[in-house]
Amino acid sequence: MNSNLNDRTALARMLPDEFEHSREAGYAFRRELTHTVMAALEAPAGWDMNGEYRGEFGGWFPVQVRFTPSHGGWTLAVCSPGEISDRWLMVMLNADGRAVTVIRTLNRFEPQVINPVLCLAASLEGAGYSLAAITATLMQEAAR
Repeated sequence: MNSNLNDRTALARMLPDEFEHSREAGYAFRRELTHTVMAALEAPAGWDMNGEYRGEFGGWFPVQVRFTPSHGGWTLAVCSPGEISDRWLMVMLNADGRAVTVIRTLNRFEPQVINPVLCLAASLEGAGYSLAAITATLMQEAAR
């Protein structure tokens, strides 16, 4: 395993094929990579933060970290570059995972951008906004 993986700067410089190689390197390496991402992100109070290690969420991305409010009605996922996308994605998923909306794309791993999005989503959810309104607001913020 790469001892520099815990360096967020190194994580931000990784290319999509490097993320795919980490997936192929096996469980331990993928777990370390996922935990490095999780350590940089701040789950809103009362929300669950779950990482994918073996394909629990479909295995579409080398790193996928999901943030879910306590009611479980929807999830906001942070997904690494790889075969599916050459960028970091933040996607909104409804409870059954059938409706997926990309709300933000990033050229590199930027916790300073991701964490405020999570905070805004939690604030809107706490104020009683619907999933559609939260999604629309997050997309409008990304367009600014």
